Amino acid sequence: MSKGKTVSFLSLTIAYILMLTFFTADALASPRSSEMKTPHERTDKGYYTIVDEKRNILHQTAHMLTKGDELITADNMRYRITEVKGDYAYSRLIGKEEEGKLSTSSDKSFWSRLLAQGGEKNIGIYHTHSDESYVPSDGTESIYGNGGIFKVGRVFAKKLKEMGYQVHHSTRAHDPHDVNAYYRSRRTAAQLLQNNLSALFDIHRDAVPPQVYAANVKGQEITKVKFVVGRTNPRFQSNLEFAKQLKAAVDKTHPGVVQGILIAKSDFNQDLAPRAMLVEVGSHTNSREAAERGVAMFAEALPIVLGAPGAPPSTELPDAENRGSGWTIFWIILLVTAAAFAYLYVNTGSLEGALDQLRNLYGRLLKRKG
Repeated sequence: MSKGKTVSFLSLTIAYILMLTFFTADALASPRSSEMKTPHERTDKGYYTIVDEKRNILHQTAHMLTKGDELITADNMRYRITEVKGDYAYSRLIGKEEEGKLSTSSDKSFWSRLLAQGGEKNIGIYHTHSDESYVPSDGTESIYGNGGIFKVGRVFAKKLKEMGYQVHHSTRAHDPHDVNAYYRSRRTAAQLLQNNLSALFDIHRDAVPPQVYAANVKGQEITKVKFVVGRTNPRFQSNLEFAKQLKAAVDKTHPGVVQGILIAKSDFNQDLAPRAMLVEVGSHTNSREAAERGVAMFAEALPIVLGAPGAPPSTELPDAENRGSGWTIFWIILLVTAAAFAYLYVNTGSLEGALDQLRNLYGRLLKRKG
């Protein structure tokens, strides 16, 4: 085989790999069409009151609610919404939800151990609704392109940096605050994920009366946080398990900080990563300073889930996610092996020649190991 043909073969192989990489990245950054059409929250300045079978109030939120959405309350009771009528969402109790698993099992799979190998912990933060603000502190509920929510994000980022994490905080605006906001923020999320993130957080605030999120924890006036999981995406189970792990960790370090977990009909760009989470930090009726104190307490619990900086994660991804990651690595190894064998075949001009090259390589590796 001539040198020119070998170079041509390698060039075509590299071009093919680059093309696959480009189309994969483009697909990740492109939203699903349903996300661009479905409103994610109420636009009439109203909010929903979620009640149980006895009409006890469970929660209030401005998020759009539909039949089939679910709520895991602060005491880990899980409810499913059976009807939405006017400003009320009627629900029935499903049962007690199992807490998120925080301990690492001793029999981790090979792939899980491989994926958990050390290095710095990178955390991404961004804001889909970049106008969101806090009336008592910011003077208004919305500041176009520069909402008070950015300051809450900065406090979150600062706390994480003090703990030793590498933080990538995007302050890119995604206004206007409309049905396409998640379409615009998707590219921001995809770009942040290129930093090999351990977790990605989209920081928001709700739009309900102040008492829904107001709390006093350890002598400090704070706002509670709520985790929102989109149930219409292929990573739903992984995202939900992550939310449950986060809740269990905060319940352990700062009981009373987590309002609960809302499972809503959307994906909130969480299909991009198994540890992508939407976090509501208070409401527009709470002070921003209280929200900042609440999000700082939330940050202090993250090492329980993600591991301390420089250490392996303290929790595993769900089995389905581990299997998915394992298959990804398997196919990468298979493709690289096939490409290497194809190169040897073209270079030697015969199957026997390629096999001889592989035998020689294997022999050299064994001698080096010995």
